[in-house]
Amino acid sequence: MGKDILFIVENLSFPFDRRVYREAVTMKQAGYNVSVICPKGRERDNLSFEVIENIDVYRYPLAVDSKSKIDYLIEYSLAIVFTFFLSLKVLAKRNFDIIHVANPPDIFFPILSFYRIVGKKIIFDQHDLTPESYLSRFRDERKNSFYKLQLIFEYLTYKSADAVIATNKTYKEIAQKRGDKKNVFIVRNGPDLRKFHFTQKKDHLKEGFRHMVCYIGIMGVQDGVDYLLRAIDFFVHKLKREDTIFILIGKGDDFEYLKKLALELDLNRYIRFTGRIPDEPAMDYLSTADVAASPDPYNPLNDHSTMNKVMEFMATKNPIVSFNLKEARFSARDSAVYIDDNNTEKFAEAISHLLDSPSLREKMAEIGYKRVQGVLSWEIQEKRLIDLYRKLTY
Repeated sequence: MGKDILFIVENLSFPFDRRVYREAVTMKQAGYNVSVICPKGRERDNLSFEVIENIDVYRYPLAVDSKSKIDYLIEYSLAIVFTFFLSLKVLAKRNFDIIHVANPPDIFFPILSFYRIVGKKIIFDQHDLTPESYLSRFRDERKNSFYKLQLIFEYLTYKSADAVIATNKTYKEIAQKRGDKKNVFIVRNGPDLRKFHFTQKKDHLKEGFRHMVCYIGIMGVQDGVDYLLRAIDFFVHKLKREDTIFILIGKGDDFEYLKKLALELDLNRYIRFTGRIPDEPAMDYLSTADVAASPDPYNPLNDHSTMNKVMEFMATKNPIVSFNLKEARFSARDSAVYIDDNNTEKFAEAISHLLDSPSLREKMAEIGYKRVQGVLSWEIQEKRLIDLYRKLTY
């Protein structure tokens, strides 16, 4: 029995949002018709309509570059309007049966409620805890009216959904408690090893340095790349290590600030900001690296969240240095070293110790690779996603 699915995502463009991309491709390959509504990207994914792997992708303009709370208010208001009208366009072309909405933000509950009233099934795919994201992004620990408003929006999104997808056990428990939801299913955010995996070490990428350390991911306030730069500063100028190049892959709202900070700390000789690059060169960098850095600092969001970068590091056979986060520990287990109290000096010392311990690095890398193969990869997680859809549609 064929079914039509409409995916809605606002935080990133498609297919740049790798989780939504994997989910959409999985459901297409499982025999469903799939459409996606998302914003246009700033540097890529700029077409208003595109067909990607037989998936219809509808994109609307991203009107503002969100920095302040007012910017977000404008962005989200326009996103609701654009998304609703594009959903009517999709509905006219394909009478979709299911809406699969990904967060952040939790703003689409009016649209979801409308479609649920007319008989559509709704899946809320909770990528982030938006209230905690607010505290993290603005580095504001006050649970003020903005935070409380996020809780209300989150609750209304829970209530508009027939089922909730959580990326880990912690998120599931929060959905059951804050949303009073019973239909909560865990589908983790693991890498697809058929597409993202260890390649081979290419020593020329080290540019003559003895060692390489890699980071991959978004570069926003909450992602902690500034903590990594402080650690690199200590590594180079206090530990007196000039034998290591740091490759920072990705981009985000803090990208220009981070390049400026690296210059101020006199680190440009040791750091390469690649920006966003395709998977093939990214896999080559990660496969060549001696150590991977996951600098997301401890806060109410990161402690509860599963970081995709951690499992990408494991998939490319890297030992990891991470701050001490609950869900990072679950993912990486003994393939990572965990640093308490967001201490950047200890973070640097842990990198230095691993670089000087090749046998330990090899052991940790093998532990991580076997774990992502046997437990965390998308090949395993996609079966849970398909099972959920079958429960909703049959």
